[in-house]
Amino acid sequence: MVFNNNEEKLRTNLDLLPKARDEASLRTAAYHLRIARHYNRRVKPQIISIRNLVLRSIEATGKGCQCNKLSPLWEGPYLVAAMVKPGTFKLKDASGKMLPRTWNVGNLCKYYQ
Repeated sequence: MVFNNNEEKLRTNLDLLPKARDEASLRTAAYHLRIARHYNRRVKPQIISIRNLVLRSIEATGKGCQCNKLSPLWEGPYLVAAMVKPGTFKLKDASGKMLPRTWNVGNLCKYYQ
């Protein structure tokens, strides 16, 4: 008798499982939206345009392993020559030579004189 009661409860729980999964996924999605909204409220977009001077991250250049803790984190300044797409730029060094690859805005920092 107890065995039958347990089986009935297990079957009921298995029948309700898809509903519980859907509710959990909705709660998770709502949580992610709240977290994203909170984060995006505090993020300030970095405005870099053509002919600005920027510094580039040494870690992004691949020289990060050779640095110690007193080494500079940025190198430059470089001139923004072109915008490939929003957030991606081609740079020129001080002598006017183009750098071989494009650089993401996350690896650049505006240079103020």
